[in-house]
Order: sequence, then C-alpha cells, then structure tokens
Amino acid sequence: MLGGALSTQARPLVSRLNVVYLYVRELERSLAFYRDLLGIPLQGDANWAQAQLGSTRFALHLAHEGVDDLGSGTVHLDFEVASIDEAVERVRAAGVEVHETMRDEWGAAADVVDPDGYRIALFEPPQ
Repeated sequence: MLGGALSTQARPLVSRLNVVYLYVRELERSLAFYRDLLGIPLQGDANWAQAQLGSTRFALHLAHEGVDDLGSGTVHLDFEVASIDEAVERVRAAGVEVHETMRDEWGAAADVVDPDGYRIALFEPPQ
C-alpha cells in the first residue's frame, strides 16, 4: 500500500495535532465529569464543547448516527494540514483509503484509513 510513499518530504504534510475529541452519549453528564470535576474549561453548544490544553484542543462531541459503540475505539484524531485538497491528493496517490471531504464553516476535513485500519482525520481550518 504505502511502499516508498513514506519518504520524508521537503514540507511535512501534517503541521500539528489539531484536536482530540471524545464522542459522548450525554454531553451534560460528560461536562460534569470533564469540566466540573477535572477542571477542564470546556465551552461550546448543545453538540460540542472544547478547551485549549497546551497547543492541542480537547473536545467532547455528542455521539450521532454512524458513530460506533462508545469506548476507547471512538477517540478521534484530527491532524491539521495547510490544504485539504493537497493532503487528500497526496495520501490517495499513496494508495491510502480516503473518505469524502466535508466542508463547512468550521473548515474542511477528510477521514483517511491508516495501515492498521484506524480512521484519522486530516483537517484544514477555515481561511
């Protein structure tokens, strides 16, 4: 699958770990644990709450249709890229499975599948 595509490029495709979020069944219950008990300053809306922890955002996301049973397997890794289109083109050219690119006011993202079958997201922030 990846063959020689793992060679170092002049400019890395990923610039930083953007956000780690957990899908949760009941946002208020999870806020009581992470925000009120652990002291993480989470803020958001009815579906999403986030906080800046060092250089990485930590967030809680209300589970929705299509999310597997919750557990350690539903942690979401979101890697920031400068251009979602360039990133998708490069990983697809390396033979990596790429899912549809989503675009919205929060930016653009595409899920890709790593060699062990883990789905990770490549994320371009809004311009």
